[in-house]
Amino acid sequence: MTDPFSFQIANYKDIPSEKKPFVKTDFEKSFFQALEKEQPDFLLIDLYTDALKETAFVSDHQAITISPIIEQSQIRNDLPIKKIISQTDWPLFLAYWMDAIERFKEAISPYLREEQLILNCGKLTTRYLDSGGKVQPYKNVSKLEQYNRVWRELDRCFLTVFKKAKVINMLEEKYIGDVRYPFGHSVSHYESAYYKKLYQKFKEVTGC
Repeated sequence: MTDPFSFQIANYKDIPSEKKPFVKTDFEKSFFQALEKEQPDFLLIDLYTDALKETAFVSDHQAITISPIIEQSQIRNDLPIKKIISQTDWPLFLAYWMDAIERFKEAISPYLREEQLILNCGKLTTRYLDSGGKVQPYKNVSKLEQYNRVWRELDRCFLTVFKKAKVINMLEEKYIGDVRYPFGHSVSHYESAYYKKLYQKFKEVTGC
């Protein structure tokens, strides 16, 4: 919830072409224009990025997310970053985040009612299926659990602001990750049954 930021990304070959629109949307803050154009019935939100990724200020009023796309590109070194807001400084981060959420509430209200927002309460997995179908644990379980605690706290804070938002709770589901996930192996990428369950819960809360 900051001002648009103009930066040429077309020539970065280490950002896949299919991912450049995501970077452009974040930089140019064009989300609400797209929302106005598409007029969706519901907006599904999860706070994975908020819980795990840093926010970089390139000026006093311009900020971008240090997403995995940015992290893995030379652009991370080329951006004129002035200040980083990180979850490691929790009081500062939470104050910034809550202010941003309040501004998000004001900005989204012309397009969607609170009841049209759906918070997906998710978590990172600590286990995954390897290429042979065997269950394997991740080595950094304590770090993953720390991230999950941050994620749960942000979910809680979000619902204090959006009291009428719908909720999909995936926290108690027993699904794990899968190295065969189509878009790459990650602690946030689950076996296919997880997404079928998520879709089922989506239909339940929306009545679709």
